[in-house]
Amino acid sequence: MKFPENLAELTLETSRDTSEAYAALTFDYNPLHLDEAFAAATPFAKPIAHGTMALNLLLEAINRSVKAAMPPVRTRLDIRFSAPVKVGETIRTGGRRTGSREGEYEVWVRNAAGQDVLSGTLTIGAGDGR
Repeated sequence: MKFPENLAELTLETSRDTSEAYAALTFDYNPLHLDEAFAAATPFAKPIAHGTMALNLLLEAINRSVKAAMPPVRTRLDIRFSAPVKVGETIRTGGRRTGSREGEYEVWVRNAAGQDVLSGTLTIGAGDGR
């Protein structure tokens, strides 16, 4: 299979409604995500979106870009969460193939200011799974 140069770009506008729906889906009712009064007393000053919400958006972009057209193969995703997403911010996924090998990508989720909130590498057909 020829891998695309770039991954699909998907966007998600976070909101109180999306945070509440995500909390119900994942059973993660941490007040940092849902309670404005609680979050105001933290260094974030307002509720932040669940980190896995950004990760799931990236996974959907990967699926739409390469996984849906391929038979199952070993895949490795190494990521780092680097900044919080405040509820109300819009996030966007992306990724581009690196020159190092055919199935390797630099991946990210960025906020509207272009700051990485999650970044890392995706390797398709990765090693022996250890």
